[in-house]
Amino acid sequence: MLTVEDYEKIRKAVLRDGMSQREAARTFGHGRDTIRKALDHAAPPGYRRNKEPESPLLDPVKHIIDAWLEDEKERGVPRKQRSNAKIIWQLLCKDHKFKGSVYLVRRYLRQKKRSAGGEAFYPLVFRPGEEGQVDWGDAWVLLAGLMVKVHLFCLRLCYSRATYIRAYLSEKMECFLDGHVQAFRFFGGVPRQCAYDNLKTAVVWVGVGRERRLNELFRTLCSHYLFDSRFCNIASGNEKGYVENLVKLGQSNFLAGAPYFNDLDELNRYLENCCREDLQRLAPHSEKTRQELFSEEKSALLPLQSDFEACIRRNTFATKQALVQHETNFYSVPVSKAYQSLLIKAFADRIEIWDNESCVSRHPRCWERHRHLLQYTHYIPLLETKPGGIINGRPFKGEPWGQDFERLRIELEYRYGDEGVRKFIRVLLLFSKYREHEVKAAVGECVRRRAFSDEAVMSTLNYRPPAKGKTLDLSRHPVLQIDTDGTRDAAEYDAALLNKEEQAS
Repeated sequence: MLTVEDYEKIRKAVLRDGMSQREAARTFGHGRDTIRKALDHAAPPGYRRNKEPESPLLDPVKHIIDAWLEDEKERGVPRKQRSNAKIIWQLLCKDHKFKGSVYLVRRYLRQKKRSAGGEAFYPLVFRPGEEGQVDWGDAWVLLAGLMVKVHLFCLRLCYSRATYIRAYLSEKMECFLDGHVQAFRFFGGVPRQCAYDNLKTAVVWVGVGRERRLNELFRTLCSHYLFDSRFCNIASGNEKGYVENLVKLGQSNFLAGAPYFNDLDELNRYLENCCREDLQRLAPHSEKTRQELFSEEKSALLPLQSDFEACIRRNTFATKQALVQHETNFYSVPVSKAYQSLLIKAFADRIEIWDNESCVSRHPRCWERHRHLLQYTHYIPLLETKPGGIINGRPFKGEPWGQDFERLRIELEYRYGDEGVRKFIRVLLLFSKYREHEVKAAVGECVRRRAFSDEAVMSTLNYRPPAKGKTLDLSRHPVLQIDTDGTRDAAEYDAALLNKEEQAS
């Protein structure tokens, strides 16, 4: 194979020194075609095919592949659901007795995609604090031994590429709002604009062009933090490509291998640490790390306001069973609130139930369906008038008060029979007068001392240790002031005893 040096000699000999092509062919030992090629090119042009090589296995079925692809395109099949090389290869083998490998089909589809070209884009640049991009992703993790699908709220600042990811068990509005609150708190500021898909939690109606009707709660969030919103065109995720890449980073890097976590809080602490470590990476097309760029961007962010109350509010009323319903689940309130109008605040991690300006009940958020979340202390006052509820009452199933109470109940029933049940109920009624931890501590102390009675529990609750006496001031009595380390010689006691015996004799 000729080199650039060979081309240089041939071209100089013919084009500069006047040597004929026939003489150059004899002198340099090459064919006339090679000499002509050297005169046409300053350097070896490399191997170039005049036509595509034949493929006796694939050529007969190329028109079939093209027809399948065109049919899916005309039917409007979403891009992510169109047939890939493996599916097409399986159909060819099954219906057309194709004998080639899947790699032939894959190579043909790759060449077809390259020859078709693609959409061109602008290179983008953002000023510090100008925009953040938001998106949802999902991943599978092990939570308390169960494989669970979590939804990842992702926000990336476009200038520094600083990232924030938080996991939720749903993509509902309260989780969407809470994700913003947590992200802005993490960054210590708010970008001036955030970019989104046309997700239903933010957009109620999509019009022509940029026309949108936004959800009122989302508008309230924007008004609270003072940032603008930008929405991509339909099916144009490339318009927020920075956060699209962040979703892939969370799935394939941070949560690769479906790691194990005890609960959602531990998972989110892990993700925050991953986001902090990610700041140490170099930013694309820059010699600075993301941390250095974020330090520049942070001063350009909008100042952080007080935390937005990221919840769904709904007016309701408590049933005669002291329950309020949110979605398909029931949550308990104190029995004194039965039949009353109440306000539900549904957060991503909890349910709060309010009566005017006070919170009367708080429960952890349950994302399962048709569940009862009850606090037994809400129903304790009913035992005074309905003691039979201790047996079949749903709030009291499973001995929710703990092992010490169970031991106390067994002992009371063994010692006092039917009266023991009434004594146990009198102990439970103490929850209405004292704090829960105080009653539990008193019962635990009585069980340890084997004092099995309601009177003992009441006595323990009411016991107050005597106050320590004040220090005696001897400053006015120098005779009583003794400078000593607290030890006495035994001989002093012997002498005192002898003196006492002599006086008695």
